[in-house]
Amino acid sequence: MSIILVADIGGTNGRFGLVNACSHTKGYNAEQQISLPSANYATLADMIRDYVKQAGVPMPKFACLAIAGPIQDGHVKVTNLNWEFSISRLRDELNMQALDVINDYSALAYAAPHLQAQDIATLYDTEANPYAPIGVMGPGTGFGAALLAPISTGWKIIPTEGGHCSFAPTTDTEIGILQEMRKQHEHVSIEHLLSGQGLVSIYKSLAALKGVDAEDLSPADVSERGIKHKEALCEEAVQTFCAILGGVAGDKALSWGAMGGIYLGGGIVPKIAHYLPQTDFIKRYLNKGVMRGYVEDIPVHMVTNDKAALIGTAAWLVDTTQALQS
Repeated sequence: MSIILVADIGGTNGRFGLVNACSHTKGYNAEQQISLPSANYATLADMIRDYVKQAGVPMPKFACLAIAGPIQDGHVKVTNLNWEFSISRLRDELNMQALDVINDYSALAYAAPHLQAQDIATLYDTEANPYAPIGVMGPGTGFGAALLAPISTGWKIIPTEGGHCSFAPTTDTEIGILQEMRKQHEHVSIEHLLSGQGLVSIYKSLAALKGVDAEDLSPADVSERGIKHKEALCEEAVQTFCAILGGVAGDKALSWGAMGGIYLGGGIVPKIAHYLPQTDFIKRYLNKGVMRGYVEDIPVHMVTNDKAALIGTAAWLVDTTQALQS
């Protein structure tokens, strides 16, 4: 039995677990899950060693890590942490047979075909094409996006920087928001609006358009006041955020040909999930003119399992490591 160490490493926490490589029929669910504060460790190797110690197991021979940050030519830089490392050197330092690192949204994308009913909530229901590309995206600290394309041997991850595409307003209000944000940014991207700080930017832009003073609010403040109908301006900001998210999801579904479905991840969507039906999310998702019928055939799911990236890392390593395919 081969055990895989899996992890989802972010700027705040690292989530770890152990997966049996033969557990694909059970969805690659991770056991002995532990969350560790990233700032407590000087290096990723130190963090991994501490997890193994706390889990009370020998160092596994196989590992796959999901990282929030760029990966180029086997070199990794972790966003929001002063960590840079070589994948091959980390593997050798930990005396592992195989260790790989993939982008966090790539891990979420690779998890999509393995997610069970309890791992998702369907926002727009229609029958997906099981042989078509799957799109994964979502707002959090930034806006992540990745595509999963079917190939003869399974699936291929196509990482993207879709969050840095230009924001395309649809309504007069959104045009006004764009004009306000252009006062601060030469290029206004999707991520400038669809992220935690983006929600605050929408709130402040709406205040400026209405000629009222904006309070110094956090993303959680705006979201909480809006969802609970405590303040009209915050509620308009959340409504606008959800409408833009629906429009972007529809744009990605079209441009990616994601007939296998759109999956929304990130830290924000689950917190506003119960509120989404009260917004124009679906209306804007489907509002694609002559291509409305195309988008109507693409379901939208929200990933509710916050450990889904661990599933994706395990599935990726099994599919790409010959020693695990016996």
